[in-house]
Amino acid sequence: MASVTLSRISKKYQEATVLREVDLDIADGEFMILVGPSGCGKSTLLRMIAGLEEATGGEIRIGGSIVNHLPPRDREIAMVFQDYALYPHMTVEENMSFGLRLRAVPKAEISARVAEAAAILQIQSLLGRTPRQLSGGQRQRVAIGRAIVRKPKAFLFDEPLSNLDAKLREEMRVEIAKLHQRLGATIIYVTHDQVEAMTLGSRMAVMNGGVIQQVGTPAEVFVRPVNHFVAGFIGSPTMNFIAGVLEDTEGGPAFRSAGLRVLLAGGRKGGSRPVILGIRPEAILVNQPGGPSLSEETPAFIEVVELLGYKRNLYLRSGEMRLLATVDADFSGKPGDPVSLRLQLAGIHLFDRQSKTRIG
Repeated sequence: MASVTLSRISKKYQEATVLREVDLDIADGEFMILVGPSGCGKSTLLRMIAGLEEATGGEIRIGGSIVNHLPPRDREIAMVFQDYALYPHMTVEENMSFGLRLRAVPKAEISARVAEAAAILQIQSLLGRTPRQLSGGQRQRVAIGRAIVRKPKAFLFDEPLSNLDAKLREEMRVEIAKLHQRLGATIIYVTHDQVEAMTLGSRMAVMNGGVIQQVGTPAEVFVRPVNHFVAGFIGSPTMNFIAGVLEDTEGGPAFRSAGLRVLLAGGRKGGSRPVILGIRPEAILVNQPGGPSLSEETPAFIEVVELLGYKRNLYLRSGEMRLLATVDADFSGKPGDPVSLRLQLAGIHLFDRQSKTRIG
């Protein structure tokens, strides 16, 4: 396995800039997630690492060596695509061994590598079948097996679970996590799926508009997003945002908007300035008594209730303000019921309204 280093990577298509001087260090054996909305440049960046796209500027290093000039076959990486890319006329065993046969690897070694990969992925019984005889999940296992047999320096996954149903995505997500634990492989994984991003990676790079917005562990990015975009993109359900003003009061700095006033916890800087308050749905308490760690009570009423099995999502309205709160499944409120809201002060995020960067 090997480290992967991107230095000032840029990509342009005529006048359109897709990537803007991207810097990213991926350690040997790390599981790095590239996450962001469609069109943010994450798949383009992955294809540039693989050698399928040429960088307009910057350096790509794999294992310390610059690989910009190398074709894909010489970069010692393996890529797993969204559409599997299996040869329909070949058996599973032939698909998995095809790349090794092209490299004239000895037959005995090919057989041993295929058998080892098949055992890891538990597809020994499928080796004689063709792709049309396999389910979607089985096809994806074969595609991963084809990558494993190459023993690459790094694995590149481009939204590999997008074509699977929810149950299969869950199963394959677990299998990919097990694979990383077993192989200790360097993995770069592109996704827009929140669950994959939060559960699979040791670190994630959140991208938007061809720029990496934040790099950190899933917990770091979730708990302390650096800007308004990251805060809104990471987390499901998404964070609530309320435009208002941060101002000094006799009791300390406070946030004020139409229908909401929150005396903030100590340590926050005051000064009057337009801000955006962010609060995650799970940090909004409904019909709960007050306390030193909670905001003042705000009246509201329920518009919609969504039962998700282990929890309920409450869509709330307070004046012109609309909020989403997450409560336990046994919550008995129904649409139209009046409720009282309190915000957990430790769960409040503040962003400058103009720059959208985090200020507290």
